[in-house]
Amino acid sequence: MTRKKLQEDLWLAAQSHESLLRQKTRSRWIREGDCNSPYFHLLMNSNGRNNAVKGMLIDGSWVEEPTRVKEAVRVFFLQRFQESKQCRLDLDGVRFHSIGQQQNDMLVGRFHEDETKRAVWDCGSEKSPGPDGLNFKFIKEFWQLLKPDVI
Repeated sequence: MTRKKLQEDLWLAAQSHESLLRQKTRSRWIREGDCNSPYFHLLMNSNGRNNAVKGMLIDGSWVEEPTRVKEAVRVFFLQRFQESKQCRLDLDGVRFHSIGQQQNDMLVGRFHEDETKRAVWDCGSEKSPGPDGLNFKFIKEFWQLLKPDVI
């Protein structure tokens, strides 16, 4: 009975420790992230080691020679993603309508302030246009301050 309880306590402590380490890793990534730091390079080297193909089974035998492994992978994907039928539509002789210079100028022209403001006000206030979490209600409230950045 005591042994089982001790094993359960050990397992719980190990899980808690692992969870804490995961949280610390995430917070360190948020702090140091993509900065050109030793931490970043250690992380990238670790990812490279974990993602490396050290060898593979080719014709029933384990092969670690890089040139043979690369060739086997290349052949596999070449066969995997090759089209079985070469049935493609031919668009020779089909004429597409093109736009005029005035329409082209309108498409590549600068945005006007009133046009941009109208687009923002047409959006729902609780919608968020990006991952920063700022919703349109915030943008509308502080429009005079944010207008130069938005336009």
